[in-house]
Amino acid sequence: MRQHFTSPVASIQPEDCDALIRLAIAEDAPAGDPTSEDIFTPQMRTTARLVARESGVLCGMPLVLRLLDLFEKEAGYKIELVSSDQDGDHFERGSVLLTLKGPVVGILRLERLLLNFLQYLSGIATTTSDAVRSAPPGVFILDTRKTLPGYRRLAKYAVYTGGGTNHRIHLSEMAMIKDNHIAAAGGIRSAVDSIRAKHPQLPIEIEVDRVEQIPEALSLSPRVILLDNMTADTVRAAVAKIASICKTSGAMPPIVEVSGGWTPSRISELNSMELPVGVSMGFLTHTTRFLDLSLEVDPA
Repeated sequence: MRQHFTSPVASIQPEDCDALIRLAIAEDAPAGDPTSEDIFTPQMRTTARLVARESGVLCGMPLVLRLLDLFEKEAGYKIELVSSDQDGDHFERGSVLLTLKGPVVGILRLERLLLNFLQYLSGIATTTSDAVRSAPPGVFILDTRKTLPGYRRLAKYAVYTGGGTNHRIHLSEMAMIKDNHIAAAGGIRSAVDSIRAKHPQLPIEIEVDRVEQIPEALSLSPRVILLDNMTADTVRAAVAKIASICKTSGAMPPIVEVSGGWTPSRISELNSMELPVGVSMGFLTHTTRFLDLSLEVDPA
């Protein structure tokens, strides 16, 4: 299940990746690739296959198409994508995920660029998919803004591909009033009033770290309530209180988010909630590992 906070990153556009691709091409071979260029002639051609060394979820094929296009323009080598799986496909160890044909020199120079992008994005998608499968009914998985500069939309696209839900993409998209905002503003209502005075249409999320704060937060009609650093039992009590207050008032319940150290190994604790609950997990993007993929090149 997904409950979208803002617009989901459901596709990759050229503006999401072109700068990174150009940077990757430029930094990897600023003066060419003497190893490959000295061994092989430009006329020598080959076929290469991307092989999975472990199971996972594929992510990054639209970026691969842009990579091949820009690689031809920037490096001068035309590499043909003969076949490929699609983003979101689950695969097993030994699966061939894509096949390339082209000059040996070009494919060998492309190899690390291709792997870096696909291993990273597929790693995020696979980690997210594992978390989604671990979640109890009614619990959905959220990402965060804990991403590398330049990779924000790509990383969130990988989370979406893995079955997760995108939280806000950037600070401008949604107001998220956290404990430091509340303390500095002198209270929840003061913070909310200040935002609505200048941005009346902006969605607002309010963080609470105690059940006692919930009635005041609900009275301000936020789009999202964030339950921060609570135990599973406290989360259950907080969600029950939100459901009860909204039922009594006839108001639509806000989206409920939970944060604070939740991982797939603990997420089963968040069972039997009275409302859907989103669990934000920074580690989906900031500590994910490269998926083990290998580009295997045929003899020239």
